[in-house]
Amino acid sequence: MTRYWIALSLAVLAWTGSFEVAHAQHQRSYEFQGTRVALSLERFMGIDFTDFEGPGGSDVTGRVLLNASEPVPTSLGRAGFDVFIERFSIGLAGGITTEDVGIIAPRVGYLLGLTPTIGLWLRAGGFYAATPGVSYVGLTGEVLFAFFPYEDVAIHLGPTLDAAFADDPNPNYLSIGIPELGLTVWL
Repeated sequence: MTRYWIALSLAVLAWTGSFEVAHAQHQRSYEFQGTRVALSLERFMGIDFTDFEGPGGSDVTGRVLLNASEPVPTSLGRAGFDVFIERFSIGLAGGITTEDVGIIAPRVGYLLGLTPTIGLWLRAGGFYAATPGVSYVGLTGEVLFAFFPYEDVAIHLGPTLDAAFADDPNPNYLSIGIPELGLTVWL
């Protein structure tokens, strides 16, 4: 019985010690330290697949430098503001057009430093979007690969997913951005 307890104690010590090593390796010197603020231009280029509920069908659109007419408000290019606490981000994005279409999207995220110049920024949140005839609420998610050509500048590219729910009788929709392009600057 004593051998059992000794073996169990050694296994627990080895297991908890491995967590300490993994925790120390998870914090890299090139990852963000402290609190930082970031300003972004988001979704200004990309291809969107939108699937409307019901007989409306599907639609694929593309845009280069904000020059396309967006079929849904979640495809709008927008400006973002994020506050980073270490690698955790809390932010807000929004955009408007001259056609009285607008969106506001609060979000939370986490930025993983994969290498000194490449990161993975996971973001999720909700949104409210309004057009002259329809209002939408929904959920949004983004998986963005970030390339840091400079320490405080990132070009991000990745898929987005938006699930929008409209006020009746307008159709709900699911929009997938493949890929979406943006730019972020840390102050």
